[in-house]
Amino acid sequence: MAREIGGVDYIKLSKAMQRQGNALVQLQRFDEALEILNKALIENNDHGIKMSIQNAQKAKKKCEDAAFVNPELAEEHRVKGNEFFKANEYPAAIKEYELGLRRNPKSVAILSNRCAAYIKLMDIPTALKDADQCLELDPTFIKAFARKGTCHHMMKEYHKALKSFEDGLKLDPTNKECLQGKQKTMTTI
Repeated sequence: MAREIGGVDYIKLSKAMQRQGNALVQLQRFDEALEILNKALIENNDHGIKMSIQNAQKAKKKCEDAAFVNPELAEEHRVKGNEFFKANEYPAAIKEYELGLRRNPKSVAILSNRCAAYIKLMDIPTALKDADQCLELDPTFIKAFARKGTCHHMMKEYHKALKSFEDGLKLDPTNKECLQGKQKTMTTI
């Protein structure tokens, strides 16, 4: 039974406000939608309204992230990151690469460069994740094989390092990084 005070049915009012908020989400007017949905939650503390608020927040974030993607700006961040990398300022380079990846999450070059910066900082597990992600995006990217092999070598997983270098050499038998990495690993073994 709905509680009524002064002739107003607050549950029906909150449902109407929830519908209005959901409609505003569909129109991508997220701030207005969240404002109305929060008012509806005050009228009736209902789980459905809470879910609508969460969905509106997720949709807003997704829309903002999509608007943030810009490959041209990502390339600028990559270039700045490369300058920091050459100046041996690896944390600053990683920040630039991360901004570049937010602008273009599918950039293999930026991922590979961030992997190299993590290797220089001796954060090998994170570098290995970047190398693997690189290879997921582009299985023919030879630098990723070389960096993955380097990571495994530094973790003393020599058999995995050899496999990574050999996989890279299958794609390009003359790749200098893979040849040197394989030779270094063989010498270490």
